Amino acid sequence: MILNWPNRLTIARMILGSVATALLLDERPAFRAAALVTFAIAALTDLLDGYLARRYGWVTNLGRFLDPLADKLLVSLALIGLVQIGLVPVWAAWVIIGRELLVTGLRMIAAYAGVLIMPSRMGKLKTVFQMTAVFMYLALAIPWPGPGVLPLELHEALARAVLIAAVALAVFSGLDYIRRNRHLIKRLLW
Repeated sequence: MILNWPNRLTIARMILGSVATALLLDERPAFRAAALVTFAIAALTDLLDGYLARRYGWVTNLGRFLDPLADKLLVSLALIGLVQIGLVPVWAAWVIIGRELLVTGLRMIAAYAGVLIMPSRMGKLKTVFQMTAVFMYLALAIPWPGPGVLPLELHEALARAVLIAAVALAVFSGLDYIRRNRHLIKRLLW
């Protein structure tokens, strides 16, 4: 099977998520800055692969399955790293990662049964908030030599607010996902 460009970008996003997290766990400022840049590039591949797939008709079932999985992996790995260095509260990571595991598990069961469940608009919005929150916290992980773009207290407050919104969207989109697919879930599990 030959991979098209959107699928290659999706796989690259999975790899870059691991690289960003490894860089984040090194305390040196240059490595933390590299983690931020690597995460940003990985997040941008999400926009690019979707654009290419739609623009050139390169949409595949593999891409439909891997794209949301790559997003979940990217965000989950970053959250684990941010919890490890003490920037993100454990409960927030648990809620987000738990939701991702639940939804991914259900999607895999459905895919095994030959049913492809597409992400919802709320799920896509959740991903945007999660990636934004991670980006903001990654920026907080870097010990900047001078004043940042925002005062530190304001940056921390905004990052916290975006994270709380991401957690809320994770819960609501997870419940919406179960509600919208309850007939399928019942059929697959019982």
